[in-house]
Amino acid sequence: MSTTWFIAKEYLKRLQISFEENARKTFSVRPHAPPEPVEIEVFPGTNWITLTTRLMDLSDIPDGKRKGAYEKLLKSNAKLAEVSFGIDKKDCLIIRNAIPVEGISYDAFSSTYEAHIAGIKFFQQTLLPVLEQ
Repeated sequence: MSTTWFIAKEYLKRLQISFEENARKTFSVRPHAPPEPVEIEVFPGTNWITLTTRLMDLSDIPDGKRKGAYEKLLKSNAKLAEVSFGIDKKDCLIIRNAIPVEGISYDAFSSTYEAHIAGIKFFQQTLLPVLEQ
């Protein structure tokens, strides 16, 4: 296992949040902060530690409303500094942010984690009601 994996594990412990180790050398975190339960995947890579959360299956959005939904997501990316919304290969809306491994610190990791939680809350409170219309 890489040094990055051990760093991520140590920082998760220091944040005092429970997590599970997955077979793919990732961690699953289920924070209690957001209004709805979510899972954050923490992936310690060679150059980056990424945090990713699947938020919504976009295949449920009718074709006629997709353009508007994508526009809202792009505008949201412009508003939020440390996180970004995207679409994964399973057609799910995701939120992701990353921390460069070079020069990583606990403060940077903690700040990125908190930004991820804030992004999830932003989605649930601001974007989700609009996307479900």
